[in-house]
Order: sequence, then C-alpha cells, then structure tokens
Amino acid sequence: MSKKKYILWSILKTWLISTVISIILIIIFMALTREPVREHPRNCNMSGLAYAFVVFWIFFLNILSFGSLFSLLKSFHGKVKEALCWFLLPVISSVFYYCMVVDGKINRDDIALFLITYLPWFCIWLFYYSRLNSRFK
Repeated sequence: MSKKKYILWSILKTWLISTVISIILIIIFMALTREPVREHPRNCNMSGLAYAFVVFWIFFLNILSFGSLFSLLKSFHGKVKEALCWFLLPVISSVFYYCMVVDGKINRDDIALFLITYLPWFCIWLFYYSRLNSRFK
C-alpha cells in the first residue's frame, strides 16, 4: 500500500471509528446527567443538538486531517514537519473549540464534552500516525 493510500484510509477509518465511539460516549454522558422530569414538557429537550454538534466537529477534524497529505511533499519530509502536517490544524481547531464552548467558565460538563468530542479522534489519529512511522520509515 502506498503512503498516500494509507493516509487516505487512515482519515476514513479515523472518522468512522471516532464518530461511533463519540456518539456512544455522548449517549452515556447524557443518560448519566439527565435530570428527572417532574411533568412532561411540551417542548423538546434539545439532546439532538449535542449529537449534531459532536458529529460536526469530528467531521471538521477529518476535513482538517487532509492536511496530513502535505507530508507526502518533499519539502515537508522530516519528523517535526511531518508531525506538524498531521497535528497542527487539528490542535488549533481543538483550542478554538474549547475556547468557544467554555466562554471563560470552566465546569466539568464542558470538559467532559470536550474530551468526548476530541479524545477518541486524537487517540485514533495518533495510532495511525505511529503506524505510518513504523511502516514507512
């Protein structure tokens, strides 16, 4: 398998696996933090918004992960430059996401949502990056 094909398959598999894991984690998180309802409200509870938010940011991370294809160019060869190609844009987006969600107040729900959204993706992406280094070097 060529390096380009490996990177493209890594992007696809990372997106699929991290989306499934994050959705399962957000379902568990929302079930654990659900407050008991005294009466049946007439409006929705907006839980679908959390699922859409998580899926959107994981999809956005995968779009940014196409920056890893820059590592195929000769000017980006080298350990540090290759790592920057793989991780710079996703790390910048995660900092932006955290600042946008937190709004200056840090609580455990925001931290949990941040970890549910990003940790599976980053762990899987790091796994494929380490396999790339061991396979093609």
